[in-house]
Parts: sequence; structure tokens; C-alpha cells
Amino acid sequence: MANIGQKLETKGVIMTLLSLVLIGTGCEERIDPPAVNPSEVMLDLGFADEADGYTLPAPSTTKSNAAAFNYALQPAVTMKGAESSLKPDKLYNLEIQQYDQNGNHIGGMNASDVTDHEIGSAFSQTLAANSDCQLVIVAWGKGNTSTTLGTGSLASSQTKSIKASVISKFNPSNQDHMNQMPYVLHLERVCVESNTIKSIRGEDVRLLLRRLATRLTFDWTYSYTDYALKQILLQSIPLDYKVVATPDKNDKTYPSLLDQYTTIQLTSTEIGTGKYSCWIPANVRGTNSSATSQTYRIKSNAPTGSSYVDFIAANTSDLKKKLSYRVYLGGSKSTDFNLYGNTDYNYTVKISHIDLPVNDRRVTIIDPIAASENNNNLVPTANCFMVVLGGAFCFDPFSFSVNSNDNEENSKLKNWANESDGGIVSVKILWQTKENGDVGDPVMGIVNAENDHTNIVDIKRNDNLDLMTSPLTGKDQGRIFCRVAPNTTGGSGVISACDAKDNILWSWHIWITDYNPDRTGNFNVLEPANKRKQKYIGNSAPDQLPMMDRNLGAITGYDTIPPTPLEKSKTNGFHYQWGRKDLFPSSYSSLDLNTILGVNSTDPVKNMLNRYGPDGLKYIPCDTRTESATLRKAYQNPTIYYYKGIAWCSDSDFSSFWKPDLKTVNDPCPAGWRLPKKENFRALFKGDYLYSSG
Repeated sequence: MANIGQKLETKGVIMTLLSLVLIGTGCEERIDPPAVNPSEVMLDLGFADEADGYTLPAPSTTKSNAAAFNYALQPAVTMKGAESSLKPDKLYNLEIQQYDQNGNHIGGMNASDVTDHEIGSAFSQTLAANSDCQLVIVAWGKGNTSTTLGTGSLASSQTKSIKASVISKFNPSNQDHMNQMPYVLHLERVCVESNTIKSIRGEDVRLLLRRLATRLTFDWTYSYTDYALKQILLQSIPLDYKVVATPDKNDKTYPSLLDQYTTIQLTSTEIGTGKYSCWIPANVRGTNSSATSQTYRIKSNAPTGSSYVDFIAANTSDLKKKLSYRVYLGGSKSTDFNLYGNTDYNYTVKISHIDLPVNDRRVTIIDPIAASENNNNLVPTANCFMVVLGGAFCFDPFSFSVNSNDNEENSKLKNWANESDGGIVSVKILWQTKENGDVGDPVMGIVNAENDHTNIVDIKRNDNLDLMTSPLTGKDQGRIFCRVAPNTTGGSGVISACDAKDNILWSWHIWITDYNPDRTGNFNVLEPANKRKQKYIGNSAPDQLPMMDRNLGAITGYDTIPPTPLEKSKTNGFHYQWGRKDLFPSSYSSLDLNTILGVNSTDPVKNMLNRYGPDGLKYIPCDTRTESATLRKAYQNPTIYYYKGIAWCSDSDFSSFWKPDLKTVNDPCPAGWRLPKKENFRALFKGDYLYSSG
């Protein structure tokens, strides 16, 4: 056995077709991730509808005269003419770090040791003799000297990332660009002894560095009468490249669903070319045996976070009518939803049908109706509405539910409406979340157009007069209608009512959830979970009404400790400023955080639940102002977080905005529920200690 600190002699650094190879003395065994040989994985995926719409026979190509779509899947071995990239001509900024099986750093390079190495050169590196350790080897790329793994733990190394905007600029046919491409290898079980690196079975190990990035290429054709492609979106794409992957302990997927994801939207010029290529980070989401053929590669069968391409065609005479064709990316088997690094994926998508594809569940037919149409579900008005997935409701914006009276007047809104430019004349979506952080569908839905949100939120006078000439200024004059998207797992959004100059007069939280506890009854309900509410007793607390089992706006609730960081994040709900109805996003992270930095960034904020616009694509940045505001100014700007000292509001009656025994028009809770007062938490404390009000 080698001594601690022994020098490991490494010779014969060479480069093969797709990987940099660092060969140890006498090496015989190659260690690769569980992907197919990267020099051979090139998929040509055709998207078609077959006779029955759901089966894919064994032959690689199937066609039917009766089918609306033709689908072809060809093995990658036939794709010799597909685009291939150059490889670096050196091991640029090579770094080697060593860890034990607990992730503690036990050997490797200092920052000053990270340098370039010629291919075929020999060099020595001090490593700790260890019979079962881990090695991480990174060739960071030419010019990349700002990032290293360092000498911290493996967990620290797994936080290192490279911005996608850096790698996206690399031309695979440009040698200088490809010299900047990072290459990585993580050997999880190796033995360092006798001047060699061996597998724990005793064989020498070949060290093959793998390209960090995935190469995606797809081309398409579209043919359907009266429709034309308007959008192509690459959805659920990891935002940045994690240099050292952190596979989930249970299902081995990565990156975490708590990481950041983005959408790549092709320009109209790119759509017109019929072909697109890009670098993307690996997105390994696993397999699902329910996807027995390509026609079963649908949302309900795709693991959460799977990457896909959305082809959206619009009717040429009525742009509201659309067809959305969803193509999930992955390996050659229909059950495979993995995109590995160091792998080229080449797809061909052919969309051609005669009739409306009503039987193909990969296609969403969008023929929207106004939210006001067939919507007579009048509900009590509050600052938060709980609505089921795909649900529709309407409300009077000037009424308010207080205690047992569902028809109080919101005098504050009435005063503002009569003081403003003509009262309420329009409504719109301000923001919405996606189903799972940055992945999944927008939970409110996608609006008809930037200036037309009527398929999700609409407004009508009761007498059908024109709102531009007869705006709403008081109770019983009109209704706001809302209809949220079906087929999501829930989340939150905010709608607003505006005057003739598009100034916001009031806004409402739409909480999309299957949670529906009864707002009446002074008793515990433990089952079913979507009806659960809890009475808290103990510490000589007086009898009190039940509480919800979750925070306001939470995606889910638990009566035990949530099992995973993802589930913990789903219980967070939203943050509120004292006395204000407006909701602000909380953390969405696997980390225990006291502070989230960069909240004013125009880019999505790391470790926070991000908000998206009415189109489901545009990121809505956080906005903080170091100033106090009147209540009216704050409500005109419900996405701005005001603060100055310990208070955000300059109104003299600020202290009465929330009251301990009475629900006010500033209370953010749904109808039939109110904010708790401090005494309601007595049962959760010992003795007489309670936090003060506020």
C-alpha cells in the first residue's frame, strides 16, 4: 500500500473521439456513466401519429396511409453525417481533487497547481493512498481560471457551476471555442495505491474525461392546412452547468428539481430555417415503463422536470386557436427521458396531418373561450381565492367577506375607484408560478395575447354596458371572472383590476389547489388530507378555532416533517409584510437559508420560488425599494417590496391595517379564514412566553 502523500505517476495522456483520456500505468478498464458509447449516441427522432395513435411496432420505421402523423426512429449508428464537434487540443486548466467516501477532501491540487497539460505529456500528482476513495478530474477549458473546485468538501465542489451563456457561444466547429469547453470525470469508487489508480476490484482504471455539455440538434417540417408554426420552445432546460453532478440518492436523477431551469425560445428567423442546434446542460430524469411507445411520451408519463420541445402552431385566420405539439427528449427507447452530458442528440420531427389530431395526447388543442363564458360560479370576495385545478369562478370586486357576512363593501377600493381615472375598466394577470419551481406548466395558463387575457380573467358589467364609458365604481355593478388552467398540479397567481390609464386599483391572490378545508365547524379534521384542519390545545390555551394545516399559498401541507427538501419547499407558501395583503415569494431550495441574495436581479433568483408572466415564459423580477409608501401606492404596485427602517407604510393608521379580532380588507386570507392573533399560538409554546403582536 502506498504511503499517505505518495506521488502518483500518470503517463500517456491521449485524446479519443469524444473524450479526453488520461491513462494510468497498465490500465485496462474504462469507467463510464451508464450512458451508451458517446461516439455512437446520435438519435434521429421523427414525430408522427400512427393508425392507432398509441403503438410503435418493432421496426425502426412505421407508416400508415390512415395515420395523421408519420413517425420514424432510426438508430444513431446511421447518422454518420450528423454534426460532430471538435475536441480540445490540450487539457486546459486541469484540476484533480480526491475525497473519501464521506465527501471529505483528502488530497489533490492547490489552486496554484491548476494548469494546462499537453496531450500525451506525463506529470505527477500527490494523492493520498486510500483503498476506497473518490476522484474528481476537471479540465476547465482554456482561459477559465476564475473557477476551481478548491480544497473544500465534495459537497462544496458540487455547488460549482458554469453559466449556460458562456457555453452557448461555443461553435462546435471552431477549435478555439472548443478549447474552452469543460471536460469532467467523477470516479466514485477507486483505490489509490502502488503508483496507480485502480478500481476497488483491483484493476487499473482508464480515466476518460467527458464533455460537460449535451449537444442537441433537431430539424422539423410542418404541414397542416390553415395553421403555421409560430413558436418553438425548449422547456425545462437547466439554467446552468453543475460541474460535478449530485444524483438523487434514491432515483439517481440530476440536477435537483430545486435547481434553476429555463426556457429557450427560438426567434422567428430560427423557426424559418427548419433546424436548430444548441448546447444544454445534462438533464437526467430517469425512465418510465408506462411510456410504451412514442405516442405515450406524454406529460403524465414523463418524470417531473423532463426536457421537451414545444412546437406551437397558430391558426392563420384566428391566432387564438393554436395547436401545441410536445416532444419529450431522451434516449432511443420510448421509456428513456435522460439527456446525458458528452452525448449528441439528433432529432427529426415531422408534423403532417389532415384532420384535427383529437386522439393524440401529445397534442394540445387550444380553442379558448372567455373566462366569463359559462361561468356563473359566484363566490364570496376575499384577497385570496382558493380554486381547484381547471376551476372557474366569478366575484364582485367591491364586496368583501367578513365573518359571517359575505357581502360587506370594500370602501377603500370604492373610494380609490371614484378618485381615479374612471374606476375599473379592465383586468389582467400580473404573475403566476409554475408547477414545480422553474419546471412544469404555468398554473394560471397562457393568455391569448400580450394585450388579451380574457381566456383567464375577464370583467363584465351586470347591465352589459361598455366598461370604457361606464366603469365599475361600486358594489353590485359587475363581476370579475377567472378560469385557471387544467392539468397542472397547482400553484399561485395574481390578477389585478385597472383603471382607464392601466393603473392597478386592487389585486387578488389566486391559490390553485385541491386543498379545500371547510371554513365552518370548530373541530379537528384529519382525513382526507385535502380537508385537513387542526385545533391546537395545551399550555392552558383557551379554546380556539381550527387552523389550516399549511401556510397561505403553500403547494402542499404536512402534519409530519416533510420527507425531502423539495417537499419542504412546497410547504413554504408566501411572505407578507405586516398589514399588507400582497404576497411575496419565499425560498425554494435544499439549503437552510437566512438570506437570499440578488433578489433584485433581472435574471431568475437562485434559491427562490420564481414568478412568471401571463405568457408563462417571461420572468417577473423582484423589486425592492428603500422607501416607505402609502397603502394606495403599495396596492398600485403589488409586486414591489417597500421598506424603510422597521416599517413599509407611511399612513398614520398603519397599525390598524390588521386587527387581532376582526378581519380587515387588508387581510390576505381566503373567505371564511383570517390571520391568527398571537394568542392562537399559545399552545405551541411553553409557559407564558409569546411573541409580541406584529
